[in-house]
Amino acid sequence: MPVTRFIDRDEELRALDDAWRSRPCLAVIYGRRRIGKTRLVLEWCSRIGSCIYYNAVPAKHEVNLRELARAIEEAGIRGFSRARYESLDALLEALAYRVGSCALVIDEFSYWVRAEPRAAGELQRFVDHVLGKTRMMLVIVGSLVSVMHRSVVGGGAPLYGRARYRMRIEELSPWSVAEFYPWLEPEDVVRMYALFGGVPHYHSLVEYSWRPLEALAKLVLAPTAPLRDEALFILREEFREPSTYYSVLRAIAQGCTSPSSIASSIGVHRQHVSKYLAVLESLGLVEREKVLFSKRGAYRIRDKFLAMWFRVAEPLITMGIEVSDADLPSAAASSFEAHVAHTFEEVAMHYMRWLRRSGALAFDEIGRFVHKGVEIDIVALDRGKRVAHLVEVKWSDLDERDATRIARDLEAKARHLPIEGYSTRLHIVCRSFSGERLDNASIHTVRDMPLSKPRK
Repeated sequence: MPVTRFIDRDEELRALDDAWRSRPCLAVIYGRRRIGKTRLVLEWCSRIGSCIYYNAVPAKHEVNLRELARAIEEAGIRGFSRARYESLDALLEALAYRVGSCALVIDEFSYWVRAEPRAAGELQRFVDHVLGKTRMMLVIVGSLVSVMHRSVVGGGAPLYGRARYRMRIEELSPWSVAEFYPWLEPEDVVRMYALFGGVPHYHSLVEYSWRPLEALAKLVLAPTAPLRDEALFILREEFREPSTYYSVLRAIAQGCTSPSSIASSIGVHRQHVSKYLAVLESLGLVEREKVLFSKRGAYRIRDKFLAMWFRVAEPLITMGIEVSDADLPSAAASSFEAHVAHTFEEVAMHYMRWLRRSGALAFDEIGRFVHKGVEIDIVALDRGKRVAHLVEVKWSDLDERDATRIARDLEAKARHLPIEGYSTRLHIVCRSFSGERLDNASIHTVRDMPLSKPRK
């Protein structure tokens, strides 16, 4: 297995450093599989030195207690594994007695808790009655987000409210993903982001010099591809009965963005669909996209890899279209490029926020506008200066004539916005542009974004 490059995560490292300085304390780190949690804690452990690391397994309580004791002994606590520990709190109390200042990381705690739910209660007893008297920092890490909600961070969970530091590890930004690909032009970096999202492990599987379609074929679509069953594995890990969740995600990928349209598509009552959506949203797999000037939002798949899988891979696999690791059918290339166009709208949203952080743009609120058949990809409102930035996003190579037409259409759409007293600024975000720049619209291309440039 390739070692994932450590990229970004500066904010998370700072939070762990803060927790270390304020010990004793409990820190909880969770997020979907492959997102880089283990890589993060190992990087942090290498920096502080006084760290004991244990990777839990989905086995009986006694097995994990024995293996944790062995890991503690191997970290330098002589004879620690000779004793037999009846509970996790007894083991941790014995450790606290033997060591002074240290950090103990229990990785994949969610697997331990799912196999033995009592582990969460035993950990709670240690945190409540012993941890505060020590110089220990206890770090709990989990990949099963549903289990972490139920047993660790959610309301009513045994450990709810006890973690001084709680971090949900999210996907890397497009700008961070670019660091994996020094040989690619920015346009292909966007394609790689559309393919694997911000999940570091997936990008680490890409070999040097591969192009996006080659990575799609070799890593996702070929019969022996390592990620061919990844989407199903994610759902099966989180849900005992994943079939309805699978259907909901499939419907969203096909363009159903409201509970009623999803319910109609999959044949489930709307009220039940809302419950499924709430669960998927809590797990970070879908999100309710903000629609400005409306109480209704539009659901979309938040997990970029799942979005790609349901839009590109799943239709090909279910239709039985043969794909080799060296040959990609034109239908796959076409559907992938359509998916890239969808993802580019999210990249453009990242870019607008990057412009705000860099001071080039000011706004208080940002989102999509949809009203009676009129759609504007991005509207960013500066309420203080009463300025509305209207953004059209095109995954296309535009010339001056194209841009003039798009700007004219944006001006027409602006009349439907309820922004009386606001001035408007027009923006076009596209793949590339040739010709003279427009006077009435700012044009931004992929090459204006903070994406890594290829090495010479």
